[in-house]
Amino acid sequence: MPMPFRKKPSLRPEGRGREPRKYIDLSEMDSNVNAAGATQMYVKFAEINKFEDIGFFSQIVDDGDVLILDYGAMQGDELQLKRIMSELKRSASETNGDVVSFGGKYILVTPRGVKIQREKIKPPEI
Repeated sequence: MPMPFRKKPSLRPEGRGREPRKYIDLSEMDSNVNAAGATQMYVKFAEINKFEDIGFFSQIVDDGDVLILDYGAMQGDELQLKRIMSELKRSASETNGDVVSFGGKYILVTPRGVKIQREKIKPPEI
């Protein structure tokens, strides 16, 4: 004998229809997203004055931005500079980024997937 079909009770309260549609206000969306939906990358400049600031600057790179650090104010403190470079290199190797010092007082730190070419590019001779 076939079982009679019984209607399941509704989980919605009686007398209510569907929930009203929720819309997204595009003005509240992140402005770092371009028309294709990809997040833009920024090149940010900063000045480092002490080793303890490394955590803050590492977070900027972890968020996907390129960072140029000016360490000119610390040039006399070789030990601090070695500690800073060592920590930045460790952080970059963990996230597949890259670090290079250039210009005698700058450090370039790149995020995941961005490598720095160390050879200078020269235009072809005419």
